[in-house]
Amino acid sequence: MKRLAAVTAGLLFALSGAAHAVAKGEGIDAALVRCVEVTYPLNLAACGTDPLGTGRLEVKQTGDLEATVTGALPSSTYEVFLGTIDGSSPTSIVVMGTDTSGNGKVHVPNAFDLDQTGVVVLALVRNAQVQFVAGFVGDRELKAGLVPCGAINTPVALSTCGSDVMKHGEVKIEDGDVKVELYAGANTAYDVVVRSFGGPDVALGTLTTNNKGKGQFRLENFVPDTTVGAGNVVLRRDAHDQFVTGFQVTSTRPPFVAKFQAGLLRCASVNTLAALAGCGADQLKKGEVFIDEKGDVKVHLFGAVPLSDYEVFFVAFDASSEVSLGTLTTNPAGNGHVFAADAFPAGTRGAGNVIVKRGGVQQYVTGFVVVR
Repeated sequence: MKRLAAVTAGLLFALSGAAHAVAKGEGIDAALVRCVEVTYPLNLAACGTDPLGTGRLEVKQTGDLEATVTGALPSSTYEVFLGTIDGSSPTSIVVMGTDTSGNGKVHVPNAFDLDQTGVVVLALVRNAQVQFVAGFVGDRELKAGLVPCGAINTPVALSTCGSDVMKHGEVKIEDGDVKVELYAGANTAYDVVVRSFGGPDVALGTLTTNNKGKGQFRLENFVPDTTVGAGNVVLRRDAHDQFVTGFQVTSTRPPFVAKFQAGLLRCASVNTLAALAGCGADQLKKGEVFIDEKGDVKVHLFGAVPLSDYEVFFVAFDASSEVSLGTLTTNPAGNGHVFAADAFPAGTRGAGNVIVKRGGVQQYVTGFVVVR
């Protein structure tokens, strides 16, 4: 098996809505390789020597980022950085820790925002040295989309960009072979090159689209076996960079929303961390409380005191204040329900407990029961 590795430093991302970003969003899926092994077209500087068994880095069309490593330095912390096309101006994204076997995983929802466009240099850094970079090795491929050079604006715009538009583009590198697919202007020829970090371009060949704007380019064994490479695939025309390997985020996942869902217990039955004072003695078969992302509150009682009125309150974490959420009346079976729409306004962030009182006495509180 051929053994190759290349850095995806300089991989680009262009998000929908950018000036030239008419292409469909693409993700990036690449192996993580050791920085110190990179020799093609140039050696990388400031590399560490940490071990690495396997690694993977993925950026999805939603902007999520996920990185995994096995066999790295045990019980260590790696910082995932985003830099510019020449590797400068690194920005920290997230910190990933490894276990005692050197295995680690991190997932960052919406690491890249909708409508951002920029150059991505992804590296895992420890002890102020780049240890691993996104790339390819052997049959563990690198796959990325092509994005218009002129769409890049984060952290800075690229110079010498052309204005060609495209509908779709993708680059795949595996086992030393490079494959480029492009859907852009009709009957147009592009020079395909690999560009190192600020270094010279290495020509791979020419891609020419047909009268429908579709073109393909394939080059086998573009670097020798066992060679580790780093750089970007760039399509050039009229002495300008037109398209560059990268990813495009066209949609973002909804932000994570913390919801409140808990059971209700008899106040008098609480025994951890300590018993509660001032509790009533009402019976209860089951109770539930839900507070959703809309601020609505639902409370359900089953087997409470029949034909009775209960008041529901939200109590602050430190018990310093409380707010009424409504009143429910139980039926002859002791069941009752209350629904308080928009009980909390948008933007509310709360921490506390829901309690249910009868006659001003605390009867039920949110909590949990261990039954194993």
